[in-house]
Amino acid sequence: MADNASPRRAPKAAAADTVTMLHEDGNGCSWRGQSFAADANGVVTVPIAAAAELLDHGFSFVGR
Repeated sequence: MADNASPRRAPKAAAADTVTMLHEDGNGCSWRGQSFAADANGVVTVPIAAAAELLDHGFSFVGR
């Protein structure tokens, strides 16, 4: 009998695990070696765990 189980993949961050933030220069950012590109409005979506450090670097929260 063949094993038809699909391979396991690392789960992607759920929307509830992320926050949207903005810096006045509108650029993206990096956190713990991972880059986060800004959208056309300069908003980045980052893990919640990154928020405190990004606040210290001039980012602010954005409501979506």
